[in-house]
Amino acid sequence: MVSLINKEKLGVDKIIKNSLDHCDLYIIQKGDKVFLLYLFEREKYYYFKIMPEIVGKWEDCENVLYTAFGLFGFVNKQDELEQKIREKMEALIKHVNT
Repeated sequence: MVSLINKEKLGVDKIIKNSLDHCDLYIIQKGDKVFLLYLFEREKYYYFKIMPEIVGKWEDCENVLYTAFGLFGFVNKQDELEQKIREKMEALIKHVNT
């Protein structure tokens, strides 16, 4: 189970990866904040949705796309992934009461 995300580059305390049917779910902890990151990879493009931790089932890659909470990110190079995730995570920390 290879992780595309490096916790040191992302600047977080802990990452747990779960491989689901159509995406990978990363549970990310930064201090006392927990985030859910759904990462999709299609033909060398990466897109993701990151959101604060929510109560309920987390295993559905498709339903999360329609959830009202969270931010999307898109990159076409794997080495840009952590930077884009970090930007979105910081925006959530700043603007959402998690």
